[in-house]
Amino acid sequence: MRRRALLLGALGLAAGAGAKPPKPAKKRKLIRPLATLQTSKGTVLLELYPEEAPLATQNFIELVRKKFYDGLTFHRIEEFVAQGGDPKGDGTGGPGYAIKSEVNAILRHGRGALGMANSGRDTAGSQFYIVKKDSFGLDNGQYTLFGKVTAGMDVVDKLVKSDKIVTITVETPQMGPTKRAEPDNLAYPTLPDDVGRREFVRLVRVHAKIGAQGGAAKLTLVKSSGDKEIDAAILEALGAWRWSPALIKGEPVPSEQEFLYDLTTHSRRYDG
Repeated sequence: MRRRALLLGALGLAAGAGAKPPKPAKKRKLIRPLATLQTSKGTVLLELYPEEAPLATQNFIELVRKKFYDGLTFHRIEEFVAQGGDPKGDGTGGPGYAIKSEVNAILRHGRGALGMANSGRDTAGSQFYIVKKDSFGLDNGQYTLFGKVTAGMDVVDKLVKSDKIVTITVETPQMGPTKRAEPDNLAYPTLPDDVGRREFVRLVRVHAKIGAQGGAAKLTLVKSSGDKEIDAAILEALGAWRWSPALIKGEPVPSEQEFLYDLTTHSRRYDG
């Protein structure tokens, strides 16, 4: 019996010696913005929909970056929904403004859907909800869906009234190659408070002429947002960027480039 055990052990060592080590898991490539919602019950990951609901997505990301949600509670918990994001904690509060509704017939109120709570059309502000149970009766053209839960629905199911939103962070996709002069710091435009009520293009084209010294750039908008105040905010923010010009033989050289800047996700991409 002892000899057989030793033999099996030897065979196991031999088999293990020739086996290839497992490949490390690849980091997920972001296609859409990903929000990490830390609650008092655990972590929930939320994929956002900037294409389908640009206003709601941009509004949510801006509030997250201002840490508006940190420390607030889930003030409404029912069998079919968990709702939070109200600074008053009773369902009547908001950020002090309202954004327009965005209804997309393709998006449905299935389990895990993320939407903006409202008291009527064009009244959403900061309150959001997560659907716990398929509620397709809400697909009535009144509510804006702007994302879905990709992990952590078990945490959502455990939430009770007054559980806290500890913090929310957002990671946005890097759009395009980085083989050219890149800024080593980023500043985001300070948009008007009534941005949710304005009509403007969220994908602008920027021309940057970068000097060899200091990393400053002269910026112009080849394609504007269509709103002069927002255009000015974009140029002011991007003007604060400091670029690292491409290196040739170890020395910085001037660089000139154009890129698309996405106001919804505050990311950029090159298209040629």
